[in-house]
Amino acid sequence: MLLTVPLEVPDTAIRVGHLRAQLEQLPDDYLVVADHHGPEGESRTLVGWPVTAPVRDESGRRVPVVALPEVHPSDTAAMRVSFLRGMLAALPADALLVALWETSDGPRQSTVGWPVETDYVDEESGVSVRAVSLPQVVSGATGYAYDELVYNLGWE
Repeated sequence: MLLTVPLEVPDTAIRVGHLRAQLEQLPDDYLVVADHHGPEGESRTLVGWPVTAPVRDESGRRVPVVALPEVHPSDTAAMRVSFLRGMLAALPADALLVALWETSDGPRQSTVGWPVETDYVDEESGVSVRAVSLPQVVSGATGYAYDELVYNLGWE
């Protein structure tokens, strides 16, 4: 299936530059999580190292897309605000930002909105920690994940 980056996304969907600026205002030690709704209901997942891929947009041009993939709570790649801010510094400010997670139907993605301070509860341990959540913003980029991102993550 050939998926393209929409030329228009809602104003509430943020790009890399917006997230960088917002992370400057947040405590460095907060975890970063993504909220999303999928075929299996609502969930909140920790995000890992950003992954970038050039993906064709609706006009046929290749544009950068940055994905924040789901990681397991015990994974050392789980992002904190300070680390993610540093990693985003080298990425194009105008790149579309998506959260990526796995479902029984395959990898899904969605654009994300402005960060919100919240708590993250580890379901295995029950421990609650401060976090910043990136809420799902439904757009033309919401649905099955771009093949280029899935390939770069090795989720094939």
